[in-house]
Amino acid sequence: MSPFWKKLTSRKFLLSCVSMAAGIALLCGADATVVSVLAGAAMTVLPSLVYCLIEGRIDSAAVQASKQTILDAADDLGANEPLKAVIDAAGDMLAALGEEKAQ
Repeated sequence: MSPFWKKLTSRKFLLSCVSMAAGIALLCGADATVVSVLAGAAMTVLPSLVYCLIEGRIDSAAVQASKQTILDAADDLGANEPLKAVIDAAGDMLAALGEEKAQ
């Protein structure tokens, strides 16, 4: 992910955008109760959502790296192709679970 997109998807930036939007809505005459409920809901949901997305991607990347290390070790130890195929498939399944968590 590029540094620009990483900054735009940071929790701090998203929460500051919610705060700014709430302030602008209040300045434009929106009902304070509605704005506070919407801002509170957004400030609760956004960090949780971003956290789950990021953690899922990190988990998936860690599994892929571990899978490659295990495959390299199996290759060094002279493992046969069916065993390496099982290791590869298991790593892909675990990485997919991490990606599923991110969605």
